[in-house]
Amino acid sequence: MKKFSKKNTLIILMAGIASTSVGCSMNQQNVTPQIQEESKKEYFQPVSFTYSGMGGTYDIVANSPRQRAVTLSQFMTEMLLTLGLEDQIVATALLDNPILPEFEEAYSQIPVLQVGEGHAISKEAFIASNPDFVSGWDSSISEQTTGLPDELIAKDIIPFMAKSYEGDATVETVYEDFELLGKLFNVQDRAEEVIQQMKKDIKNVTDRVGSIKEEDRVKVMVYDSGQNDAMVVGTGLANNLIELAGGSNVFANDANRPYVNVSWESVVARNPEVILITEFMAGDSADSKISFLKKYPALKDVEAIKNNRLYVVRLADLSPGIRNPMLIEQMYHDFYETPNLEESKAE
Repeated sequence: MKKFSKKNTLIILMAGIASTSVGCSMNQQNVTPQIQEESKKEYFQPVSFTYSGMGGTYDIVANSPRQRAVTLSQFMTEMLLTLGLEDQIVATALLDNPILPEFEEAYSQIPVLQVGEGHAISKEAFIASNPDFVSGWDSSISEQTTGLPDELIAKDIIPFMAKSYEGDATVETVYEDFELLGKLFNVQDRAEEVIQQMKKDIKNVTDRVGSIKEEDRVKVMVYDSGQNDAMVVGTGLANNLIELAGGSNVFANDANRPYVNVSWESVVARNPEVILITEFMAGDSADSKISFLKKYPALKDVEAIKNNRLYVVRLADLSPGIRNPMLIEQMYHDFYETPNLEESKAE
């Protein structure tokens, strides 16, 4: 019988160890995602909040981090992208304006749901995306498009409506929304970073605004749409953004709603010095709205029209989210750093 030398024995032992190591490594590769996922759930604190929508109020409890979001508004899409959650967005729809340049690549990888009549998505397509979170405009979550709240909650699909969309919202409410989203998706640290950067950027503007007296603030109207009457910004977040930029919204006290319809006679009576024109892809172009306002006979003596102080803002900028500091900066520039037509002539 042939005997093994010590050298041969050592080689066999080393081969066995190497084989075992390879097997463990392969097994580790297979289970790592599962371990990471379980670890993430282990350190997740249940999140409770109230959802109001479709005429009801619902107490929501998330017992695990959200992994598969469907976003049905641009502001929510960009809020989640800001939080680094592009891999957790499984479907999206309803852009108002071009996506922010820094999000273009990530956005291009997200499936876009087809939008039909009434800017509604298909309920079948929504369900097929297998979501566990859905958020958007108040009208985009409905029985026909996503299912009733009770139906969603029973399937562990969390319906979410940003508080900063409500009539009493301010930029502080946007911070609250980011904080809650950070908890729901277990990215609290990133949410805090976003909030602190927004506060810093906004302070850069409010420091320049200083303590401008109310009577010295530029009188502003935000025109969304309409020809028989005008849909304008009332209360809510957009109104607060105007205030932070040093402006005074002439229709801030007409109703406790983000948008209100007003008569042209009331526009003439309020006599805004600046008119901001809202631009969004689903409506008339900003140029056509400006042309209408300039040609409308009743408005010819309105200060903003006489002095050609009409500026374009995007609906996505007026909506809650990461764009708000940029809009405040833009509005401050339009209110106080851009000369009006008469001043330009004098120069």
